[in-house]
Amino acid sequence: MDIQSKRIRVHGGIYIPDPDPPREAHLELTTACNLDCEFCYRRSWNERLGYMSYKLFRKILEELKEMGVEDLWFDGWGEPTYHTRFEEMARDASRYFNLGLVTNGTLAMERMNAIKENFSWVFVSVDAANPDKYSKVRVGSNFSIVDSAIRELVRNGVEVWVSSILMRSTIKDVLNLVEWASDVDASGILLSNLIATHPHMTKEQLYGKLPPEEVPRIMFRARNLAMLKSIRIIEPFFEYRTDRRCPFIEERSFTITYDGKVVPCLFTLHTFDAWVDGRKSEVKQISFGNLGRSHLKDIWWSEEYVSFRSKVRLVAYPSCNDCPFWDGCDIAGSNEYDCWGNSPTCSFCPYYRGIINCPRSYVVRWIVGS
Repeated sequence: MDIQSKRIRVHGGIYIPDPDPPREAHLELTTACNLDCEFCYRRSWNERLGYMSYKLFRKILEELKEMGVEDLWFDGWGEPTYHTRFEEMARDASRYFNLGLVTNGTLAMERMNAIKENFSWVFVSVDAANPDKYSKVRVGSNFSIVDSAIRELVRNGVEVWVSSILMRSTIKDVLNLVEWASDVDASGILLSNLIATHPHMTKEQLYGKLPPEEVPRIMFRARNLAMLKSIRIIEPFFEYRTDRRCPFIEERSFTITYDGKVVPCLFTLHTFDAWVDGRKSEVKQISFGNLGRSHLKDIWWSEEYVSFRSKVRLVAYPSCNDCPFWDGCDIAGSNEYDCWGNSPTCSFCPYYRGIINCPRSYVVRWIVGS
């Protein structure tokens, strides 16, 4: 496909796609994890657990480098440090890219040398500074172990961020979270909302057409405390706004599953069931090719993927979240297609609406100017 001369037809108009290559990639080393978090996506899927082979990993690194990717994140739906070749993979990847890690932190002490020597940024998932609340959400973890790991990482000069999912049961602990993050000398706090993976988790959601009245008040106090403590805090939206922006497409980012599938975002990394605004929707994996069989260049510039990115940039999707027919609409039961004829669709994606935040280079580099 000659991207320089390509024209994409979108809803009766002609669009000239962005000719730029990818700048950032998210790499899933494994879907296995040493924890069983209450809200994990893996609680509502039917896939087997897997690990990326070292052969595929090396091929991916070469093609990412060839495409000019600058930043690479080890994240996905599993725990990256749980991969048996994590240290070797980190060392190899850091030779070519600015490397970021998203981790639950429980194995960080064991992997300390590999982390401090190879990663530019580390996001550690901590949803409450109260040990009891933390362990209830992060099933199988231990707050003191993670606390010690973060302090050790900071002592070794690693830029550490705290990544937290906000819920009704933890929202009042946000001020304590800011205090604690400042005490461990974290660089910042990234807050996000919850994507429920089971009906009983919907009561924990804080966002929607009518978010709880206490949320703005608590977030205002947290924002002021963060300024007093000189710690950065990045918040999600709690209600739907007119503007839509995909953090992956706009920042020329994409994801790769442990078995080599090229996926446009973390939301559609695998097929699972999500409860968005209280209703169940099947989120199907969106894949444009497999790096085990194809070259990244051919996948990135394929007409199907280019057209998809063009539609996302142009917001050529209906807005399911604030549609008056949302509750009874069968079409919105999955992201397979929408009422405008798109397939697949991003019509109810919470990332698209700023409801969900995720660690990415834009957070640490562009927003805060590091």
